[in-house]
Amino acid sequence: QLQSPESFAKSVQELTIVLQRTGDPANLNRLRPQLELLANIDPNPDAASPTWEQLENAMVAVKTVVHGLVDFIQNYSRKGHETPQPQPNSKYKTSMCRDLRQQGGCPRGTNCTFAHSQEELEK
Repeated sequence: QLQSPESFAKSVQELTIVLQRTGDPANLNRLRPQLELLANIDPNPDAASPTWEQLENAMVAVKTVVHGLVDFIQNYSRKGHETPQPQPNSKYKTSMCRDLRQQGGCPRGTNCTFAHSQEELEK
């Protein structure tokens, strides 16, 4: 899903709140400094150019966050451990998902009642 700099920063704040409530069983809190560093990057094209050190810090933060999220998905994702069961009462999807067309992604994923591909539309 595409995010604006503001929505990314808000997502980092929401993640922090969720981790505090859940006790953070996957230790995602370790990624918070890197996520906050990335959220604080000024997206303004007229902003001063970052130094080489700032660029290096940002790239290391991206690498750390991506590795951490891949680790989380591989070890804690429920989808990876379940075999998808076909739904006996699956509904016909007669039109394409508006979110997918307009935003390039759908927040409902497999729970969406609209088609996300031509193949899904033809089923």
